[in-house]
Amino acid sequence: MKIDSLPTQFKPYKEIEIARNKLTDGIALISVNDFIPFIIGCNEKPEVWINIPSDAKGLEWQPLIRKNRSLHDAVTVTASKSLVTVNTPDGVVLEVKASSNFKAEITKLDLRPFGINVFLEKDSLCVMGSKMSGNSIIGAKVMIGIGS
Repeated sequence: MKIDSLPTQFKPYKEIEIARNKLTDGIALISVNDFIPFIIGCNEKPEVWINIPSDAKGLEWQPLIRKNRSLHDAVTVTASKSLVTVNTPDGVVLEVKASSNFKAEITKLDLRPFGINVFLEKDSLCVMGSKMSGNSIIGAKVMIGIGS
């Protein structure tokens, strides 16, 4: 999905935290070639949408999770009041915990099974070989842009 074609029912959190990095008043943590691999929406419980590349260059994408509902048999989504976990045969790719109606924290992230070199390692967000920790981004639609 692209930033200008988000789902109509998507409502972003005021603040999302990952590895002591905070995105405030934003929409997505990362974009790859202007495509957004995942978004986390705020509702009674966190809502997750995930898209994955369908070609090696990352120019074509396909939906995998839509509003906490898996579109693939091998991928499961477990959702409770404050926690959403996405599992694949390779393990957990995303875990989000809501701490309030305005704030969520990504506690697990590993997009490598989808060919995207973005994952959590201890207290750092690892993006294409770089590590990020302790940053605050305010008002940017996307925190990190990868590619074109």
